[in-house]
Amino acid sequence: MANEPVTLSVLAAFHREVILPDMRRVVGELRDEMSGRFDDVDGHFNAIYKRFDRLETEYQMLVAGLRRVEERLDALVTTQQKFALRSELQELKSRVDILQQQIQAIEERLES
Repeated sequence: MANEPVTLSVLAAFHREVILPDMRRVVGELRDEMSGRFDDVDGHFNAIYKRFDRLETEYQMLVAGLRRVEERLDALVTTQQKFALRSELQELKSRVDILQQQIQAIEERLES
């Protein structure tokens, strides 16, 4: 081979016998290495997706819980307003009773 002239067929044979097998080996090693790395990245993405799913579930639970708390708070406010109105009504009734007693006392003084 050392004495042969460099022709296209000699270059093709050199490529086929020397360069191509080495290139296949290098590409195979890179493919194996990249495949492992892609598997690692894929595993990380799967872990992130699982965590997002858990966070989404927890978020929905928090929203539902907050909605229940708001409903109960609204009910308590409504109840408190009812008690406040009843209390004001009782106070007004007491004042009316006092005024009626005062009117009756004045009428009794006028009659006598």
